[in-house]
Order: sequence, then C-alpha cells, then structure tokens
Amino acid sequence: MPSFPDLMSRSVDGVFALDASQTITFWNQASENITGIPAVHAVGRCCHEVMKGHDLKGKPLCKCDCPLSSLAKGGPPPSAMPMRIEHTDGQKVHLKVSTMLIPSSLEGQWSVVHVMRYGRDNHPATLFQDNARQAKTSPNIQAAGCQHQVPVGACLLTSREREVLRLLAHGINSEAISEQLHLSVTTIRNHIQRLMAKLDVHSRLEAVAYAHRHQLD
Repeated sequence: MPSFPDLMSRSVDGVFALDASQTITFWNQASENITGIPAVHAVGRCCHEVMKGHDLKGKPLCKCDCPLSSLAKGGPPPSAMPMRIEHTDGQKVHLKVSTMLIPSSLEGQWSVVHVMRYGRDNHPATLFQDNARQAKTSPNIQAAGCQHQVPVGACLLTSREREVLRLLAHGINSEAISEQLHLSVTTIRNHIQRLMAKLDVHSRLEAVAYAHRHQLD
C-alpha cells in the first residue's frame, strides 16, 4: 500500500505537513507550483515563515502562535478557510485551505496536514481581471508580457504553461507531453491545473476550446 508521502506527492492539490513545532515536514510539487517555493526551501522551516498567509481583509493568518499547531495533540480540524498568499513572482493568489490530521510517529501526537486549492472565485485569473477593471481597462487588453491583444487570462500564462496548453490543443495527453518535455506526469498535471485556473476554465476540454478560440495553439 502506498505511503502517505507517495500518495500526496501525486496530488494535484497543494499538500504540506507540519509537526508539533510548526515545522514543515512535507511539501509536494503542487505546493511548489502554487507558491513558487521549492520543497528544498520549505521543508525544515516554520510554516508562517514560508506561507505568510493573510485573510481576505489583509490580516495575517500565519504566525508563530498559530492555533492550528495545537492540533498536533489531537482535536477536530476547522472547516476550510480562505487565505491570500503571494507567489514568488509577486502575484497575489487566493486559496481555500483545509486541514486534516494523520497519525504521527510520536505517540499521542498527530501531523497537521494542510491542503491548498485555488478559490473558485478568487483564482489568479479573477484577481488579474479585478485589477484590470480597477484600472478601467477593457476585458481584452495588451497586457505586460503579451505581444498583441489577447484575453487577460492568457497573459498570466508562463511560457511553460503556454507550451503545455499548445500541446493539449493538439490532442496530446499528459503522458505524451511528459515524455516530450522531459518532465514528470505529476508536474504536467500541475501545470494544467494552474493554467486552467488562470484561464478561468474548469476542464481540459474547456482549456483546449479556449486555446483554439483565441489562437493560442
């Protein structure tokens, strides 16, 4: 039977685990994609130093005396909560963060596991569009990083995400894209999840249709 780290490393959701001292003990690839922080820079550090999360009003949620750390001794986890973080590229990202407990190797203690998902109404594409509206620009603009007029969601895509989207639009599946780009299937799936959030679509089929409609293929 696969271990917890094996299972969570394949998750398309960001998953990271903490011990009783709030030290990060596990950080999957999806967490890296969401935050821009690689596991080597997250594991072994205190959670609040890495996440630096705020609520939607700007009040800090992540701090050294975070009440969630007490869950290492057991207790009912809270319901999913909204959180705003800043990606290493400077982009504001809104998330829904849920919490679960798994048995720890230490008797009488639990590992606190957080699962990060993009908020349905607060993913990067929505945030970018909000900023555009505040600047009184139109839905289709020539944004930074774009050479011509395209929808704002497309301007958020990295070069790698554009490449993955183009291959998807050509009918290539995740496994074949993985081989072509020399990346793991998990990494490809995380790229797909992130580009779907930026484009404000909810399936690969919608992403492909978007690419054809806006000539991104």
